[in-house]
Amino acid sequence: MKTNLIAMVLSFLSMSSPLYAAPTPSASTITQEADAATPKINLNTAELNTLVHSFKGIGEKRAEAIIKYRESHDGFKSVEELAEVSGLGQQFVNKNLAELKQTYSVE
Repeated sequence: MKTNLIAMVLSFLSMSSPLYAAPTPSASTITQEADAATPKINLNTAELNTLVHSFKGIGEKRAEAIIKYRESHDGFKSVEELAEVSGLGQQFVNKNLAELKQTYSVE
């Protein structure tokens, strides 16, 4: 009887161990996959209606300022350059840089 009990416990453990071996996707992995599927907005080609509300804190006035800056400086060289846009500033860009880079591109 003892042998049967040990055999049952061992067989149960061997069947359940694959459940623990498979890693579950973390929240960051899921976020990265979602980000990869979402196309970035090109700061050098986006129209006003695309920029408006494309990011928290960017409404019509800031979107207009982005386009005005783009036209007067021959486009953006980097997302960080948004700090030079009137109405955005360095503090806004520093606070949101990771998310801005996920939302916008300059290519």
